Amino acid sequence: MTTTVAIRKRAPAAPAGTGRRAGRIAIGAIVLIALVAAMRVAPDLLRWWRAAPGSDAAALAHVFLFDLGLPRIAAALVAGGCLGIAGALFQSLTRNPLASPDLLGVTGGAQLGLLASMLVPALAGIASVPLLFVCGLAAAACAIAAAGGWRATPLRLVLAGSVCMLLFAALSTLVLAFFEQNIAGAALWANGSLYQPGAAGLALAARWLVAPLVALPFVMRPLDPLALGDDAAAAAGVRVDATRLAATVVAVAFTSVAVSIAGPLSYVGLVAPNLIRQIRGARAARLGALVPLSALAGAALVLVTDSAVLASGLDATLSTGVAIALVGTPLMLMMIRRGAAWSGVLHGPPERAAGGRSTRIVGWLERLGWPLRSALFAAVALVVVYVGVSSGPEWLAPARWFAALSGHDPLARMLLDLRMPRLLCALLAGALLAVSGVAMQSVVRNPLAGPEVLGVTQGAGLVTLFALSAWPLIGHVGLAAAALIGGGLSLAITLALNHRHRYAPLAVALTGIVTGALWTTLAQWLITQESVQPARFVVWLVGGTYGRSWGEVSMLVPWCVLAVPVFAWLAKPLDMLALGDDQAAALGLPVAMLRPLALTIATLAACAAVAAVGPIGFIGLMAPHVATMLGARRHRTRLWLAAACGALILAAADLAARTLVAPREVPAGVLTALIGAPYLLGLLILEARRARRAAR
Repeated sequence: MTTTVAIRKRAPAAPAGTGRRAGRIAIGAIVLIALVAAMRVAPDLLRWWRAAPGSDAAALAHVFLFDLGLPRIAAALVAGGCLGIAGALFQSLTRNPLASPDLLGVTGGAQLGLLASMLVPALAGIASVPLLFVCGLAAAACAIAAAGGWRATPLRLVLAGSVCMLLFAALSTLVLAFFEQNIAGAALWANGSLYQPGAAGLALAARWLVAPLVALPFVMRPLDPLALGDDAAAAAGVRVDATRLAATVVAVAFTSVAVSIAGPLSYVGLVAPNLIRQIRGARAARLGALVPLSALAGAALVLVTDSAVLASGLDATLSTGVAIALVGTPLMLMMIRRGAAWSGVLHGPPERAAGGRSTRIVGWLERLGWPLRSALFAAVALVVVYVGVSSGPEWLAPARWFAALSGHDPLARMLLDLRMPRLLCALLAGALLAVSGVAMQSVVRNPLAGPEVLGVTQGAGLVTLFALSAWPLIGHVGLAAAALIGGGLSLAITLALNHRHRYAPLAVALTGIVTGALWTTLAQWLITQESVQPARFVVWLVGGTYGRSWGEVSMLVPWCVLAVPVFAWLAKPLDMLALGDDQAAALGLPVAMLRPLALTIATLAACAAVAAVGPIGFIGLMAPHVATMLGARRHRTRLWLAAACGALILAAADLAARTLVAPREVPAGVLTALIGAPYLLGLLILEARRARRAAR
């Protein structure tokens, strides 16, 4: 009884204490913003004040202060504040601390609209902010629907958003590749830049803030009851679906304004609300306090980072978006490692692949002996090689093959020398990416994990791109070493940060997504520094088989030969791991050692493929899933079937890349993204529908 009375006496004081702490946090953020802004403005203001009126010095000081300095500060505050508000709204309406404009694909969709408005003047005339809003809203709808709706688990929501991120990144790269004359400026803006030539553009974008600012209080009030659950909110009179839809529209509107002002600034919307939650006493704050505090945190983060870039004198080479990624990524990785902001989320139940019974074809293949199965696959490979090499604007009939090989048809021989190595590269690299994806999906225990989601291909691509820019004549061995360094670095970061969480599926996936986004941002920044052939680097960054020779084939063959016994040995441990950690450990499997070992083997396979064909996406995601859909349940079957599917998918992409818009060529990596992303999103939607039907 005494304890109950004491609790009742103390209960009313909690909101006041929380409010006071929130007020102190707000005052601290405002003071920090004011101090940083004053330090930036003071030199230009003093120079303008001391200059004689009407002199050239006064005119120059006026330009630096009113046309460059103040608009840039205002852009940092508005963009950071908008992203902070958007992140807080997304996390509240999904009840998911991992939701943000970045991880839901909203920033990627808005970035695609930004590039389109920059490169196609007719679209910019429509009004850039509404165009960005439509693209961002479509991306959010895609990610949320694919994840299974508002009640999706954090892991499904993050992975569905990452698929959308990869899709929009590939589309943005395609846009850049087709507008080579504007590639440097567009790539610079795509990295995020606060440069403002005057206040006109900022004022135009700020007009679109009126509607979301007016709607914000009306959206925030019904969002608070949602924290108690949909049923409790509905009992309190909240229209749950309408509230979530309105909050999504408002959050996307804030994101669109931020992207139109500064381009995509990575992870501000994710870091700012979680940073507020990390501060002692701010976790219990209601949405009415979390939203303005997140806005202040986002504004302070962007302003301080931009000020550090300017103070270091690196503003001519280092964009603010890259600097924010360099600052925000360690913060996110620290939060993931601590897990304090989402202590019950990182260790949620793993997703299960939607695999059915073995089909008749798969069952028949499993019953075949190894010699017959090898002969069958060799025959299929020969047919694929013949069709792939013969197809094109100039068809090569069997007679022309013999004539070319005998030296009587120079044109056919030239076509063979051009088409054959690139097709073999596609087959070998596709197989390596596929088996890498199988191993990673089994370790992370999610059908949407893969080299792309775990950041391996992005890390390998970044270091390889740096090697190509630093040493243009680097050989195949050097490229392979660079890819291994980049992929190994990504893997080392993932393993080191997630050992504490016992390599929990969501923690591993989120670490890979965060680091992969950083590597992609750095690679795009590297392209802006390339003054000779930036278009070549953009095309390489998305991946493709254009210009591949027998050198790349000779580099891939040893890796494929080595992969056969290694992955055959790995099949049985992966089968045991699929039973769950406890059962696998009971069977004598060293789970803690197997996970990093399997990830290392998968990383080596993916890096070898990246060194040859670039960071092609979605092969490691799609091929294992196709093998599972065909009924391959055991890893012994799933590995070789996924390898065959990956080889065929990339070979088909290579054929389409050189024939769709001939004589111009579309990067094969763009085609795999255009095919793989809708396929995976569609499968996620179907699985979510099946789950809802089963729940009924």
